[in-house]
Amino acid sequence: MVDITAQGILFDMDGTLVNTIACVERGWTDLANEHSIDAQALLNTVHGHPTYDVLRAWFPPHMHTRQYAQSFEHKLMHDTRGVFAVPGALRVLSMLKDSEWAIVTAATDDLALTRMQQIGLDAPKKLVADTSVKKGKPDPEGYEVGARLLGISPKDAVVFEDSVNGVVAGCAAGCTVVGVLTSTHEDKLREAGAKYVIKDFTQVQISHANGLVITLDI
Repeated sequence: MVDITAQGILFDMDGTLVNTIACVERGWTDLANEHSIDAQALLNTVHGHPTYDVLRAWFPPHMHTRQYAQSFEHKLMHDTRGVFAVPGALRVLSMLKDSEWAIVTAATDDLALTRMQQIGLDAPKKLVADTSVKKGKPDPEGYEVGARLLGISPKDAVVFEDSVNGVVAGCAAGCTVVGVLTSTHEDKLREAGAKYVIKDFTQVQISHANGLVITLDI
């Protein structure tokens, strides 16, 4: 068992609270095949990156628009095949006050809110989405903004992340980062800076004592 003391928790969404791996990878694979792009190479890089950034890095110039990114995300958000809450995630969120947690995601507001509804979770009170920041992960801006929304220093926040980019962002912000094993191998999460790694939130307990005590069953 490991106890971590903190004043707040910052959660990534895709792959951390909501397992959308099958849906996201299916959508990107189809798009890659349409444009004769190596789908596996693309999938090795998409997790944790904003859709717009992926389009600019991999696809033809006519797709480098916010409008195209939004249309692609709109298509993804209505594909619910293989979308489910990461085990234990809803239980952990139910243990937290609204003022103690926020979501920091590379997704747009619409996609994030839709995914939350699809797993039976009300809209989070504090959300940092793609349009909330100038630079996406692995830049630390999102987690810095998330900490400010909670009224705490990043060093007093714990981040839960499933992607290398997200782990790098959380560490760069000064947070304690816990990796979640959904989309990325444990070794890569640790190499990126994750201090701890869990399979899912069934290994997490929350208690309150001068803030939060996050107990990891590892």
